[in-house]
Amino acid sequence: MTLPRFSLPLVLAVAAISLGAAEAAPGETVPGQNAPATQIPFGFTLGDAQQPTTSHVGKLGSDIAFPPGTFDGALGGLTSTVPITGKLAIPPADGYFVAFRFMVTTGRVEIVPDGDASGTATVHTGKDKDCKATQTNICADTDVTAKVFIKLSDVKVDGRPLDVGPDCRTAQPAAVTIKALVPISLPAPPVKVTSTFTTPPFAGCVGHEDVSRLLTGLVSGPGNTFVSDLTLRCFSTGCKQP
Repeated sequence: MTLPRFSLPLVLAVAAISLGAAEAAPGETVPGQNAPATQIPFGFTLGDAQQPTTSHVGKLGSDIAFPPGTFDGALGGLTSTVPITGKLAIPPADGYFVAFRFMVTTGRVEIVPDGDASGTATVHTGKDKDCKATQTNICADTDVTAKVFIKLSDVKVDGRPLDVGPDCRTAQPAAVTIKALVPISLPAPPVKVTSTFTTPPFAGCVGHEDVSRLLTGLVSGPGNTFVSDLTLRCFSTGCKQP
């Protein structure tokens, strides 16, 4: 079969364009070379007045109920497994504990994020198939870790103030990992998520004296839980940009 006359010039022209792009001068942008990754914003609400976010302190056998919080972030696409990042914001809460089974202890507990939470999300589709549990058209299996410092203030023991200073918090951040199937399309019902984590030792709890070791002995250790109802607030449209 005889090839059309323009085939060879066309091939040479395409080759020349490709070669020119490959040999772009230093600092010159090649089309598509540094294209930004897909970033689809989303927003979840954590807990509400009826079902607050709670943290169970294993050593003390007590629960802390937090006011509603937020998790705002971005999903790196809607196919297969993609990166996910987000900012966790949970208001402080007042805790009530019974230390040594007889000593009433109260205090202000604050969750301080150590940077953004990050992880991966495997996207699924099908309201009657993979997303049946979330009752949505699109959902995702998430594996996200948030690193947070736990800060204490306004501590009282048997009604008497215990001076812990202004910088009483865990020496290292606790790693709270959430693995759950969550909705990423609206409307969507709340999804309960649970994580078990270890509270690191405390440091900087210095008022009249250093009580870091005392608080470490009372609170720090494994077997703590984080439980929250996640409600999808927005996805793409109307969400904060990451």
